[in-house]
Amino acid sequence: MKEIMSSNVMVQKRFTMKKMLDIYQAAKKLNGTTYLYSRQKAVEASSLSKLVSFLLTVEPNTTLKIIMEGNDVEPQLGKLTKMLTNEASVLSVNRKRILDSTGSFQV
Repeated sequence: MKEIMSSNVMVQKRFTMKKMLDIYQAAKKLNGTTYLYSRQKAVEASSLSKLVSFLLTVEPNTTLKIIMEGNDVEPQLGKLTKMLTNEASVLSVNRKRILDSTGSFQV
């Protein structure tokens, strides 16, 4: 069953290039889609150039929302959130399950 999970993290310091690559690789391994959202800007994490551009603009002490959509995303979200512990602190984790459908929805 498809599900959507999100995690809000507070960015404490700027992301290193290595951390950006780790986020990109984690997003590519997921059988689904990963989005990052902050200050009314969103980016799909599986596009390296867009991800790097986005993360370079994230200032310390801002909230970053990680949104994952796909099958069995909970372990991947936990892994990605754990990866960010040096750069961010976890504020909350939310889960919503959706049914498999051919329709689309907007995040």
